[in-house]
Amino acid sequence: MRILILGNSNIFQRKIYPALHRIKNLKLELASKRLIGNNMKIDKLYNSYSVAIKETTAKVVYISLVNSQHYLWAIKSLKNNKHVIIDKPITLNFNHTKKLIDIARKKKLFISEAIVFNKHASFKKMYSKINLRNKTKIFCKFHIPKLEKENFRNFNKYGGGCFHDMSPYASSLINLFFPNTKYTLIYNIKKNKKKVVNSLELKVTAKNTYLEASFSFDSIYKNQIEIHNQNKKYFLNYVFSPPINKLVKLNVYETDSKKKYDVIFPKQNIFYTYFKQIFRIIRNKKYNYFYNEIETIAKIKKKIS
Repeated sequence: MRILILGNSNIFQRKIYPALHRIKNLKLELASKRLIGNNMKIDKLYNSYSVAIKETTAKVVYISLVNSQHYLWAIKSLKNNKHVIIDKPITLNFNHTKKLIDIARKKKLFISEAIVFNKHASFKKMYSKINLRNKTKIFCKFHIPKLEKENFRNFNKYGGGCFHDMSPYASSLINLFFPNTKYTLIYNIKKNKKKVVNSLELKVTAKNTYLEASFSFDSIYKNQIEIHNQNKKYFLNYVFSPPINKLVKLNVYETDSKKKYDVIFPKQNIFYTYFKQIFRIIRNKKYNYFYNEIETIAKIKKKIS
């Protein structure tokens, strides 16, 4: 298989390349307007996204550009009969996301928003232990310090702000913990002096389940989830961006016996796990579940906005 990446070379080198490089018999192409290091094995380089999409023989395009450009290049890729993987957020509004899904369905092409946190073994283990028929409370926080001034996420014209970057996490959590369930949603969005959203808070309530979550671009770093279910409490750090080169620890507390123990997970490159799954799906040509999942998450995000 061959994949073309449209994107920021820094992100490519730091996250995407180490994962893709591990996949056997995969050819990599890169379209970037910045130079890349000489130590990477790239089959073909382009300095134009348009030329790359037209000339490439790759069947898959991965879009890792500033948020405001995701929709434009996803449309061009789909119209050139390419399967598309897009960094979160998939687009900046529901109508654009729906249009991408409709084109992909019509052309029988795969499309995915690269939300990967729930592919980590630690999250999957924790989620498998949760019985949503019992009372469940979920508390999570993903806060990062103020970004550097030139970072595109500081500008609305580039699709910046905490909402676009972090609401996909919130929407995915709601999709996971409130499946086929009626719920009430209360949210609060705050903007900075430049009218860029720098924090998002939400509370979701259903019959048996309660979720409280906060996300921000201007705070002390926190990246955690805590779940209370069946007389147990689960705590997972670095939940939304699991480290590649470190062991991950899931803390479990038994509230009745007051016992505490840890479940240790080996190092895992979550993007490698994600890409392996995506390529298997493309080979099997069964996409309907994923069209529906993207649309469901997009509808939840629309409610938050």
